[in-house]
Amino acid sequence: MPGLPGTTLPAESPPTWGTTLLDAVQKSSRAQARLSLRVEDLERKLEGGLAELRGSLSSLRGATSGNSSSGSEPPWDDLLDALDLLEEASRVAADEALASGLMGVAARLERFVTASGLTRLASIGHIPDGRLFRIVGTQPHPSFAEGAIARVVRAAALRGERLIREGEAIIVRNTP
Repeated sequence: MPGLPGTTLPAESPPTWGTTLLDAVQKSSRAQARLSLRVEDLERKLEGGLAELRGSLSSLRGATSGNSSSGSEPPWDDLLDALDLLEEASRVAADEALASGLMGVAARLERFVTASGLTRLASIGHIPDGRLFRIVGTQPHPSFAEGAIARVVRAAALRGERLIREGEAIIVRNTP
């Protein structure tokens, strides 16, 4: 009896599309929270690894400063390869939050590499310098000129003008 005082109307259930939308939003929020926790965990591990790497580099510099071969470089390949893999993973990540987190980790590593006196070169869209890059493949890319770098597989690394690590690139080949 809707018109009588003291009576209430039965609560209407939300439409099914509303329930479905609410469920999707809740699932998305939980997934976002899990990704955030993973990125935070990666950042903590990265900070610990960078601290360990700094210590190793300091001891290596101290050990080589007394040697006549003080021009030798510490082994940068593992760190530079990890940085290349992080950039590739963020490029192909299906989730935007995950890609952003991976790029954040890559940016921290890049700052460390730069602070250590190295310069990474990944000149996408430019014609590769044969002294710095080895061509490992071709792919079509209508936005870039023929022969330009379409994708860097492995960034080149320099200390000043001296090549520390040769880069690997896939160049544009638009003609069949």
